[in-house]
Amino acid sequence: MKHDNSSHSHLTRELILFFILLLSISSVIIGLTGYYIAKGELNKRGEQILKNSVIQALDLIESEYAKIESGTEKREDAQERIKETLLGPMIENEGVRVLHHNIDLGPNGYFIIYDSRGNEVMHPSLEGQNVLDVKDFDDENRFLVQEQIDAAKNGGGYVYYSWWLPHTNKIARKISYCEYYAPWDWIVVSTAYEIDFNRAANIILLVIILTITALIFFVSWIIIGFVRNVTTPIIAIVRGMERVTADEYIPVEKTHRKDETVQLIDGYNHMIASLKEARENIARKNRYITHLAFHDDLTDLPNRHGIEAHVRARLEKGCEAASMIQMEIHGLKIINSTLGYKQGDRLLEIIGTYFTGIDNPLLYFARTSSNEFTIWTEYADFQEIQTLFYDLRSSLKEYINRQGFGQIIDMHLAMASYPAHGKDFGKLYERVSMAMKAAKDTNSLNLYEYNQDIRTTIENELSMKRYLNKAIIEKEISVHYQAQVNYSTKKVIGVEALARWDSKELGNVPPSVFIPAINSQNLVNEFSNYMIYKVLSDYSKLTEKYNRDITVSINITPSYFMDKNFLVDLQNALEKYPMPPGKLTLEITEDIFISDFEKINEIIDHLHRLKVRISIDDFGTGYSSLNYLTKIDLDEMKIDKSFINRILEEPRTFHIFEMLCSIAEVYGYDIVAEGVETDLQLEKIKSTSLRIIQGYLFSRPDPLD
Repeated sequence: MKHDNSSHSHLTRELILFFILLLSISSVIIGLTGYYIAKGELNKRGEQILKNSVIQALDLIESEYAKIESGTEKREDAQERIKETLLGPMIENEGVRVLHHNIDLGPNGYFIIYDSRGNEVMHPSLEGQNVLDVKDFDDENRFLVQEQIDAAKNGGGYVYYSWWLPHTNKIARKISYCEYYAPWDWIVVSTAYEIDFNRAANIILLVIILTITALIFFVSWIIIGFVRNVTTPIIAIVRGMERVTADEYIPVEKTHRKDETVQLIDGYNHMIASLKEARENIARKNRYITHLAFHDDLTDLPNRHGIEAHVRARLEKGCEAASMIQMEIHGLKIINSTLGYKQGDRLLEIIGTYFTGIDNPLLYFARTSSNEFTIWTEYADFQEIQTLFYDLRSSLKEYINRQGFGQIIDMHLAMASYPAHGKDFGKLYERVSMAMKAAKDTNSLNLYEYNQDIRTTIENELSMKRYLNKAIIEKEISVHYQAQVNYSTKKVIGVEALARWDSKELGNVPPSVFIPAINSQNLVNEFSNYMIYKVLSDYSKLTEKYNRDITVSINITPSYFMDKNFLVDLQNALEKYPMPPGKLTLEITEDIFISDFEKINEIIDHLHRLKVRISIDDFGTGYSSLNYLTKIDLDEMKIDKSFINRILEEPRTFHIFEMLCSIAEVYGYDIVAEGVETDLQLEKIKSTSLRIIQGYLFSRPDPLD
């Protein structure tokens, strides 16, 4: 195999360039840092020179002012002497002064004196002019003379601005220091260009550049030799790896270096010595993984992929008739939860061993889910298959007992036929699973064969769930209200909210169908919350239709009543809609009292603090007990329709009814009779203390509008 040396030179070149670049960057950073530090210090020194020069100028001015005060000199002569001392003599007929630099402010520095109005008292060329509106050359919004005047009058200070550099067309940065001499209203300014102070920094920069260049050349020569020495054994290992890809396991020669490179080469040589064995181990593991992909790791039976491959192969070979059987262990979850998963796994292993021991080429066993076994059989006759699998189930149960499992086990059986119920594995598996669901729903232990009715039932359940979700979201479920009437006054004192569903897809669905579907499909919370919000939003219209004292009853399921979100949902609804809480009655059924009494009392106490009323609904049909009537603080009892239906024919039932009315009086409960439909029932009720009637005799459930 031919190896290219370009990889060696490429790596070496990259490392050399990397180190040189690293050196260059660090050197430049250090050099520039030194340059800017030096430049900054020189600028600070220049600022100090300007400040000291103004202080000297003020001393001179004060001295001349003293002479004037003593009368030894005229003011005009003293001021001219100051100008000549600080700046230079005036050239006659030219209006400019000759700069003599008695005080060193740099090659382009000089003094200026303004008065507070911006008039030039002293200037090399503008003396006598007003410069109050002179602007910074780089910022037309800055009036630099005004800034100098302000700085001077505020105790002195520096002003930085841009101005023409003498004898050039360039704009340069200037520094000025200003102080105020009050007796003459003078602003004394010394000004110079930064470049005059930091010119020496450029010399420092040049020295740094030359030093860095020399250092880079010298160090680069050292780096090149070092990198080549280091990369040689590394490149040798790279070449060795290239040989490994061609199954050439050739060790790398050891180097004479005394560093970690020796360990690297030793490690590489050890690696290739073990690589051949490792590749063999990988091949074995791949075979094992392939086995796991098509077999169940607990029972070692084929899994779903395994039986799918088998079925596909059999169909491709021209199998004319066959069946797919599912056998599902009844109660495996109970075994796992009560006896532990080890016992459940042991049961599955026993079943797997039994199926593995069956020597029948027309039967193919697989475990396709936790408690589900799927069998492919090429027997065609239903009676023959039924007999075969009933016998198989019986012998399997006997085998489990002989293994000392000690638990009573049974199995559901379901079946789908090829080609009648499906012409590929997917369809057959789907339909035998439907048949298994029907077998479990009916708790049947017979062999349950797939048929179209099973599919229709399951599809209807799925459709029901889908449409119920849609109905709640799109507010397709309406609310009808049935009046509760005080028969003695003929006044409607309350209404009960009842759900009605007129589906666009399914037509009119009775509550006896969709309410159980809501419970079975875990939509109770969504539905209950929807009903609460809908009824509370209707309250103002209910008061218009009936009267302002009307109460509204809503049925609440036990599961939603005990749910952690129930009270939060209710409070949010009461805050959103202006319904007096005292006009809301929540109806709960008796079976809720199977739950924790303490928890129920906490929830009812909270509802009473909100002024919400609690009614016990359908009393007399479920967990009827006087025990909870004494322990729970209720507001109302509703006697169920089935109870009312018997009070005419059954004296004992009516006697119990009278007792319940008396109990309600004792505890201060309101009591309502549901389902009153005939005058005879009403006449019978009139002999008791009950006054509130709900039923078709007075009102049917009607929509609000």
